[in-house]
Amino acid sequence: MILERFNRIRYLTYHRLSITSTFTTASNISGEVQPSLLTKLRSEVKNAMRKKDQLKLNVVRGIISDVTYASKSSSQSTGIIPTDQEIYAIINRAIKRRQESITQFSQAGRKDLVENEQGELNILVSYLPEQMSEREIEIEVKRVVEKLGITGEGGSKDLGKIMKEIKIDNSKASKKLVVDVVKKLLSEKSKNE
Repeated sequence: MILERFNRIRYLTYHRLSITSTFTTASNISGEVQPSLLTKLRSEVKNAMRKKDQLKLNVVRGIISDVTYASKSSSQSTGIIPTDQEIYAIINRAIKRRQESITQFSQAGRKDLVENEQGELNILVSYLPEQMSEREIEIEVKRVVEKLGITGEGGSKDLGKIMKEIKIDNSKASKKLVVDVVKKLLSEKSKNE
């Protein structure tokens, strides 16, 4: 009886460890196991401490803090460990905050604070995947427009249909940029007809 219970506990413990390890790593197409973004950020904290890079340390700790807060909040709670896409969304929000701060500080003439925010912004951008160019977004939008057979006469209804159908990763292009490209193409399409 005790031996069966011990074996059961050992079995469950082993499988819990293997389940959590599959969540913390993601495999790419070639089959290599790559660490998740959260794991990478945690190792970056250690590296920044070793190198005594205070700016990078503060930025990465801030990201991890935001990720922890988001994973504990009930509105975004999808699981214990957030996905890379959720982390990219958090980083994009932090980038937007830095950009707003830079404009405000430059209007106030605070060049020292602008330089600090710019340094933080550069660190944050380094954690995002390569961004899509406006041309690449335009090609994707044109493909969706042709697929849906949109003529450009529907206005905001067409915009909604396109945005619902388009599959551009938020980490590779901001929604605002995608909406701007869609509006531009719809206005061109309505002028041509």
